[in-house]
Amino acid sequence: MNLFQSIARLAETRPQQPVEPAAPGQEKAQAPEQKPVVPEILAQYFADSFEPAAGASDDVVKQTKDANCGAAVATMLSRTAGKDAVSASQKMDSLESRFTDGGGTTPAELAKMLAHENLEVKKGTSNFDMPSVDEALSRGQQVIVQLDTNRLATGQDTKVAGGSHWVVVDGKDDQGNYQVKDTNNGSKYSVSGQQIADAVGSAWELHKGGGMLVVGDPQVAMDESTLVEKANLHTSVLGDTDGGGSRARTSFGRESS
Repeated sequence: MNLFQSIARLAETRPQQPVEPAAPGQEKAQAPEQKPVVPEILAQYFADSFEPAAGASDDVVKQTKDANCGAAVATMLSRTAGKDAVSASQKMDSLESRFTDGGGTTPAELAKMLAHENLEVKKGTSNFDMPSVDEALSRGQQVIVQLDTNRLATGQDTKVAGGSHWVVVDGKDDQGNYQVKDTNNGSKYSVSGQQIADAVGSAWELHKGGGMLVVGDPQVAMDESTLVEKANLHTSVLGDTDGGGSRARTSFGRESS
């Protein structure tokens, strides 16, 4: 069982508090609004997001800043960028400074990073479209997903916003779950397609943007500007929200608007 499934199981088994009957004459009184509770184990995951993870993988580039998951994803998928810690860090800094203002990476900015690394955005959707994902994976392509980290981690609709975050889906396990590479802590894990789809839905509800980009090598040689132009046909459906990471503590306790 992976980290996120364990968290979801914990959330499902949390005992419910008994509700006392209302006193006579108070049946119509509205109960005060309750803020959703963030499970301690989930808060610990975010607090420790830049520490070595139990599921850390050598083939996952780990982001080096609170908001550079987009640059980390582009570095990880690049065919030419070095993947050792020093080379990857230098590449992330270069991409971040060239294409963003340092506050995260929008879909359009991520597409420019990918074009700079000679990767083509072949499709974009505002949801996690599983048939399209399966088709892309069968062709050896990767899928970059912008989602809400809290919904992904818990599997529950807590209405507590996590971070708007980019992850990579590049395969499926024997149980049919999708294999996710997460730059937040350099981990690789499997999670159900429905849980990813729900996390994209929460990204729209809580962050006003989300979806997925299918990425692969160009079938014919194209220069960087042409790759950007083609990518622009697919990125607008994801909105214009910065994807950064899930470490920021300010995201906790912020209710959905």
